[in-house]
Amino acid sequence: MNTKYALDTPYPQLRGACSPCDIKMLMDLYAGRASELTSITQYLYEHYVIDGLDDNVSECVLGIAKVEMYHHSLLGEAIVKMGGDPIMGGSTCFWSGSNLKYTQNPICFLQNSINAEKLAVSNYRRAAACVKNASLSELLLRIGQDEELHIEILGELLESITN
Repeated sequence: MNTKYALDTPYPQLRGACSPCDIKMLMDLYAGRASELTSITQYLYEHYVIDGLDDNVSECVLGIAKVEMYHHSLLGEAIVKMGGDPIMGGSTCFWSGSNLKYTQNPICFLQNSINAEKLAVSNYRRAAACVKNASLSELLLRIGQDEELHIEILGELLESITN
């Protein structure tokens, strides 16, 4: 992926099979409450409300949303490859717009986004440690590295607008 919002290292290719438990875990990362789908829609919402008011913030959240879309597609393709159904929902419920935090204050939404990215890193690390398929574990850790980059970028942006 050629963007400043993702690391310039390849995403591992999936090999082998996955257990139903692994697929369930993927579903939560893909479209659960704290998921790629939530991240995409959160960043798009933030882009829409800040667009024209702060070009740096607008460009950043849109750029990160595009990386999250790519992560979402990687997870969706993995779910299908491993025998699952990539519905827009986690393992326990369908996805909902109520998962978003609807604030128009850029300082608040950047702080919220940093916290969400920290949670994503934790979730990806936990999932990578739990899944049985080594290539899936590598993919999850690689996606988590992009989320760590997002924390850094968002932190710098937050610092620049609060100073």
